[in-house]
Amino acid sequence: MNTLNKLGWSDFFETSLTPDEKQSMTIGRISTVNKTNYIVIHENGIKACELAGNLMFGLDENEKPKTGDWVLFVDYGDLGIISKVLPRYNCLSRQKSGKEIAEQIIAANIDYAVIVQCLEIGLNLRRLERTLVQLQNCNIDPIVLINKTDLLISDEQQKTMSFMIDAYQAIPISAYHGNNMKLLKDQILTGKSYVFIGASGVGKSSIINSLQEGNDIKTGEISQATMKGAHTTTSRELYILKRGGVVIDTPGTREFGLTASSSEPESSAFHGIGDLAKNCKFHNCTHTNEIGCKILMAVKTGGISEDEYESFMRLNREMEHYESSLQDRKQKGKKLSKIIKNMKKSGYKNSSTP
Repeated sequence: MNTLNKLGWSDFFETSLTPDEKQSMTIGRISTVNKTNYIVIHENGIKACELAGNLMFGLDENEKPKTGDWVLFVDYGDLGIISKVLPRYNCLSRQKSGKEIAEQIIAANIDYAVIVQCLEIGLNLRRLERTLVQLQNCNIDPIVLINKTDLLISDEQQKTMSFMIDAYQAIPISAYHGNNMKLLKDQILTGKSYVFIGASGVGKSSIINSLQEGNDIKTGEISQATMKGAHTTTSRELYILKRGGVVIDTPGTREFGLTASSSEPESSAFHGIGDLAKNCKFHNCTHTNEIGCKILMAVKTGGISEDEYESFMRLNREMEHYESSLQDRKQKGKKLSKIIKNMKKSGYKNSSTP
């Protein structure tokens, strides 16, 4: 298998190239996005690249290369110039933090997202549900890890961990001691791309080091006072594992703001709710007050906890709000374009023009 195939190259990307592009340009994958350049891995090594002027000024922010993107560049020796960003088959994104309703792309062309939680910081089912919903929106398969299982845990943590293992096939591991790491290694396939996501200190970089079978990725020193890992990853970085597979390490994130959904979230993130929703009396059931709602009935009888139901409804509302806000912004943009177009037709000129 050649380097491009190990990096995740497939027929999907191959069909987007013209014969001339194959002949005159170099294919590479974005490893790291810096403020002024991009680090690109290609068949013959690594190249620092910059965007061609038409891309730098002609692309929107989310259209510019992100970690995991495939690009074409022209090699000028010490520097490469990126002339094309290839189409993505998917991307991991979230809603931007703050008041702005917009999507932030974290990484592109991802097969699996490895969600890491740990016993030291604490397991959080609500955060896991939110992440799983967003992965479903992004068309990315999840792998759930529970790290630092070598630590002593309470009965409540044990109960939560058992639920995560049963409901989401979570893999309990200890990257530090190597416990159950083979279960994870068996899921890492050559040519597939895996992005690691989770809060700061859960051990993402340590897990990747273990997969790499060498300390090639920086990890923070453990504070003897708090026994918590320091936040070490400050950018999104792509690595090729020696044993096969491509991994992307990301900075710690507390949660994912949801973007527009492609389907209802109950089908993957909420244990059992998906099957119940299919059997509601009304096909457009809102699961709030309808007679014959199977979800409400399950909440009443204790089959679904109040916390899980509230989380399910809250995430639905959040996605609906994002979708409606996005549509409203598009409508405003269309109205503005129409006004400008009409002004041009009417012969309007800027008053400062002589």
